[in-house]
Amino acid sequence: LPPLFLLLTALELSWSLSDEEKKIILDGHNKYRSGVSPPAMDMLKMSWDTELEAFAQAYAEKCIWDHNKERGRRGENLFAMAPTLDLEFAVEDWNGEEKYYNLTTSTCVPGQMCGHYTQVVWASTHQIGCGAKFCEKIDGIETEEMYLLVCNYYPPGNMKGRKPYKEGPSCSQCPEGRVCVNSLCEVEVDTGYPVSSLTTEDPALLESSALDTEELETNSDQTNMDQPTAGAPNTFLGPSLFLLPSVILVGLLL
Repeated sequence: LPPLFLLLTALELSWSLSDEEKKIILDGHNKYRSGVSPPAMDMLKMSWDTELEAFAQAYAEKCIWDHNKERGRRGENLFAMAPTLDLEFAVEDWNGEEKYYNLTTSTCVPGQMCGHYTQVVWASTHQIGCGAKFCEKIDGIETEEMYLLVCNYYPPGNMKGRKPYKEGPSCSQCPEGRVCVNSLCEVEVDTGYPVSSLTTEDPALLESSALDTEELETNSDQTNMDQPTAGAPNTFLGPSLFLLPSVILVGLLL
């Protein structure tokens, strides 16, 4: 094979998110979490987890437009876009479902999706890891040559019968060992970014994590706000309009 083809093949096989791209995703989540309205009493600051990243990247490599049935106790948001992948817009799009969600009644406007948003702002979720892949063909989407973004979360959100966060004065119910920074409950000695779940044990979170385990066992189907949907992508005229007449994107609900 020609050397250039071999080089491109190797690059494609080893492609993953850069540190800058990971930071865009992480900062985007924390920005929307800190700015929820009404404010949250118990919103934890998210950190990047390398094990979740590896898990998400492995699934993104499969180019499948459906949730990973082997994700276990992990939340998941999917997003697909062409001709480029705008990570800041992807998180913005998930958070944009806020306009359809009623925190007081824990309901979503009929016919709309809210589960991406509720996962982004699920208060007890404190770790995130994502992977992305350029797919010549995503199984489940007719449009070809799209980027697929997979984000996994721990503990998972969207537990049946629970609201994403407690409404009230910001940080008024932060777990022990966390302090309020920019309306988020942050670990007192913040290990920063990136981190591994093997080195981010937080005793203050053991109680909330145990509760999530119990509810996951009770709701074995990991009940979502809406059922996953797939099909023809929507057309978005936006930031990448100068590249093609339109930018195609789709978001799959957790």
